Amino acid sequence: MKHLFCWVLGLSFLMAVSLAFAHEATGWSAPAWTKRMKDPVKPTKASIQKGKEIYEQKCAACHGATGEGNGPAAAGLKPKPANLKESLAEKMTDGEFFWMISTGRGPMPSFEKQSTKTERWEVIHYIHSFRK
Repeated sequence: MKHLFCWVLGLSFLMAVSLAFAHEATGWSAPAWTKRMKDPVKPTKASIQKGKEIYEQKCAACHGATGEGNGPAAAGLKPKPANLKESLAEKMTDGEFFWMISTGRGPMPSFEKQSTKTERWEVIHYIHSFRK
């Protein structure tokens, strides 16, 4: 009976760890402090246009022309690119977006060294236009 109890306890532990890793593998969230980040770039027609240009060059191949995660390069990616139009834009703050764009994960590269802070904020301004 003692062995059965240890076996069940061990199996339960392994299942809990597996579920935690499965959630970690599919879920991606920014650190809590990023929710309080403030956008230092004023959203203007010029900043939105600049964000559009950057998005078209660096993001659209995976996230699609309108941010739906259906770009031509998306088919072979795991995890699939996020639908910026629906899923993220309504659930995340600009600071969380900024952190994710800066950090990258999986097939999405980090843009921290590939673009300036201002350019990353401009892309966020453009992403907001998808919801309108």
